[in-house]
Amino acid sequence: MPRTARLSYWLGFGHLTRYGKLEGGIPEQHRFEPSLGLTLFRRGERQLLEYCRKHVPEHVDDIPIHEIDAKGATPQAMAHFRKQQLPVLIKGGARGWRAFKEFSLNFFADHYGDIEVPVHAEPNQVFPDDGKPVPLKNFYQMSYVKMRDLVESIVTDQRYSAKAIEDVMHENGGSLIKDYCDLDYIHYLSGLMKYRKRWYFKMVPVGYVISKQLFMQSQRSHTLWHTEPGYNYFVAIAGEKDWRVASPYYSPGLYAVIKDNSTYHVSRVDGRESNEVIARRGFPLYQYMPKYKTHVSAGDILVLPPWWWHTVSNVQGSHSISLTFRTLAEPNVYAPMLNYLKWSDPNAKEIRRKVLSHGRLFDEDIAASLYAFADPKNDLRKNRPTT
Repeated sequence: MPRTARLSYWLGFGHLTRYGKLEGGIPEQHRFEPSLGLTLFRRGERQLLEYCRKHVPEHVDDIPIHEIDAKGATPQAMAHFRKQQLPVLIKGGARGWRAFKEFSLNFFADHYGDIEVPVHAEPNQVFPDDGKPVPLKNFYQMSYVKMRDLVESIVTDQRYSAKAIEDVMHENGGSLIKDYCDLDYIHYLSGLMKYRKRWYFKMVPVGYVISKQLFMQSQRSHTLWHTEPGYNYFVAIAGEKDWRVASPYYSPGLYAVIKDNSTYHVSRVDGRESNEVIARRGFPLYQYMPKYKTHVSAGDILVLPPWWWHTVSNVQGSHSISLTFRTLAEPNVYAPMLNYLKWSDPNAKEIRRKVLSHGRLFDEDIAASLYAFADPKNDLRKNRPTT
């Protein structure tokens, strides 16, 4: 894609993120007041679309993600994928974990049933092909329920799913992590031993796991395209999922919501729809963006580089349990504006402070970045029960 168009797009994106003011509505509607940032952003989008229509064919077939077995996930192989900034699926990489052997819905209901956890209310409506964007608030409706109620919902009405919850992983002194997960293996994959020798490690512990999150999802669970910083090591414990991922280079084709919290970005595109429907909704660049795909089964580990976009659907008839381990990434120039916005974001600075102090993330920080932007009524920090 032409550099001038990309530069205009990203300068506008960055300016609107930091200084843009909404005339009304909520961030996903992008009703910004006129400004230099808005002019640059719209010019960049327009020039990119003009170029793609002339020179880039529509991408119809997804590209398979590279697969290796656990024996093939050597330090040299993982260093290669980090250097190339490419995803890789490690087949059977977690089959020896105690979590793989013992985690189940009943396990969590029996041992953690009284703990309140943040949950998504899964959208149960089909959105008409009316040329309008799908409202994000339908995918980011949140509440708190007890773990046993979450488990019951997953197997009955399928209303709730838990996505990216961390606090429960640290209950009972972090037993779910220490006794059931193999952090040493994640650190082996991340190259931690190499990074420990770098002069900057104490300030930026590259390769170190800073977040351990649990996902428990019903068979109709789906996440829109989204992206976040750092390496993601997604460990499938139970169930089957279909993944589609895309390089941050093609971010303009995903029409991210411009918002003031830069630790997480979400697309306004529902990747389950066809290119034609998505274009009619106002997102024509999407059809020109190359996408990768993979099918993740229980015991597999999917490794995503920083800022790689992903959208995930549970296979019908398959509820799922999975874990994700996030590590800090070495400095790179693959997504310069996203990195700049993150490093200059006060929210991200506070999260970094907590991570360096406590060695983990907290559900309240995850909720602040994931949910509050779509609709103020969905801000868990305001709606959490006090009794």
